Amino acid sequence: MNSKLLAGGAVAIVAGAFIYSQSNTSVNVELSQLQHVPADTPIFYGQLKPFPYAKYFELMPSAMKGGNDLTPVVAQLRTSGDPNALFIAALLEKYQTSLTSYDTFKSTWGFSDESMGLFYSQGLMPIFRIKVGEQTALLNSIKESADEAGISYSDESSQGVTYTQFALTLDGIDDIHLIASATDNWVTLTLSSPLTNEQDLRIALGVEKPVKSLADTDKLATLINTFSLDGNSVGYVDHQRIANALTGKENSRLHQMLKELLNKAQQDNALAAISTPECQDDIATIAAKWPATVSGTTKTRITTDYANFDVKAVLQSTDQDLLNTLQAIRGFVPKHTTQLDGQVLSIAYGVDVAKVMPLANTLTGAIKSAEFNCGPIVALQNEMQDVSTAGLAMMSGFANGVQGMSVSVQDAVFNIDDYQGPQIDKLDAIVTLSATDAHGLYSIAQGFVPPLANIKLPANGDAVLINEYIPSPVPLNFDIKMALKGNHIVIFTGDKSAQIADTLESQSVTKNGFVNMAFDVQKILLPLLDSVAATGQLSDEEMAELDSLRHQPVSVYFATDITDNGINMESNVQITKE
Repeated sequence: MNSKLLAGGAVAIVAGAFIYSQSNTSVNVELSQLQHVPADTPIFYGQLKPFPYAKYFELMPSAMKGGNDLTPVVAQLRTSGDPNALFIAALLEKYQTSLTSYDTFKSTWGFSDESMGLFYSQGLMPIFRIKVGEQTALLNSIKESADEAGISYSDESSQGVTYTQFALTLDGIDDIHLIASATDNWVTLTLSSPLTNEQDLRIALGVEKPVKSLADTDKLATLINTFSLDGNSVGYVDHQRIANALTGKENSRLHQMLKELLNKAQQDNALAAISTPECQDDIATIAAKWPATVSGTTKTRITTDYANFDVKAVLQSTDQDLLNTLQAIRGFVPKHTTQLDGQVLSIAYGVDVAKVMPLANTLTGAIKSAEFNCGPIVALQNEMQDVSTAGLAMMSGFANGVQGMSVSVQDAVFNIDDYQGPQIDKLDAIVTLSATDAHGLYSIAQGFVPPLANIKLPANGDAVLINEYIPSPVPLNFDIKMALKGNHIVIFTGDKSAQIADTLESQSVTKNGFVNMAFDVQKILLPLLDSVAATGQLSDEEMAELDSLRHQPVSVYFATDITDNGINMESNVQITKE
């Protein structure tokens, strides 16, 4: 293994320590607006194919639209007296008012029923482009908010394209403008500042194409193919562009703007330590092994009654040696935690405990022994010389053979007792511990945990009642059982969890995952809201606000894993109409 490259990945780990699509899997990216996106943009997000916003708006629960939360924010902004804050307050208030209906929202902002959009940058200059149905509505709403806040603006022109610039101030710095323009039903929003020049503005407005555009490359198609995205939406943060801009290895527009920014802040030497040729090379090597963070949709279904999103985000790595090392700690996650299946909450952590110590030794050893020449990285190496993994060794020795653990709650009912506080009336839940030799692990645990010494688990998988061994200030209203199901130690209560426990008998302990989490927003909130309501300590207005949270028919599933492409997080979000 190349210790320098592995160490580079390890340094990156230590230092680092909704969208629409169809089932169309084509990677042919043809959106003409990509001709205006600089190929060297360090950040990009594109809704490349139409998103059915009209359906999504009507489907989305009111609380998810954000309107209920804006009133205190608007009030706080208005107290400042700052024109910029008043401008933002006016925009937020207009947005909140527009949420009363889709027709109001559409007429206020000009959105089309099916939307597309892009976000990228020209150096440090952010650029947002969105396709609208009526291109003057958004600009008029911004102008009305500016009038209310006392923000001055003027209409200007660049090579035949008209735009409006709104004068902003930032800590006494003049010449900062919000730029808004609309052409062919595409609205462009950007910021000009003393860091930008006329060419930057022309590129942002689309009147001048960059020397090389994203459309001139196969970058998006490659990302879509590599990460199995569906091509409807894709985004990335380019770590290599950012690293090279910080060190000055590339004289990009981003690097030039960063230098100008530091110069104006009288911090010219802020990046000097990492701008040496040695640091440029070392940091570029590390960035090449962790080149980007990539995200996008893999599949989405939207109807008038529900939305079901599959989204992926990947911390990309090309360092296969390091990925193989990281993959070694993957463990087992039980089947019932790998999808949305009506549970209130489930969390699973798959980890091969025996491999944690070797991984820690490999990573720290790679950092300590690699031959870097960059001063700050060498300093980090020196600090790592005293790092000890003895604590991990003790843990690994005790839990050797453990492959994963999980908690899953299928149902729960609470009440508030006047004397004893919150009480659990009903619980359906299961806790699992999986190991290569669960029987042997349990025998060892009996020697360390006295109550377990009295609990004999039948080898045939039968469950035993363990209520008497669980300390509780009040009697439990449900039976808690424990069993040995194949290579899984389980503690459970409730009928659904009993069924889940039985299915574990046939599940082999294999390396199939890392971290899974699922939750149902509505099912989590309902028992909590009922408990709060039972206290009688809230006003009618406060209770009304809390009660609105009951209508959150949203389920979310996350899975984090280590794949051949990097550290991968996939999510599934399901929204059902109220």
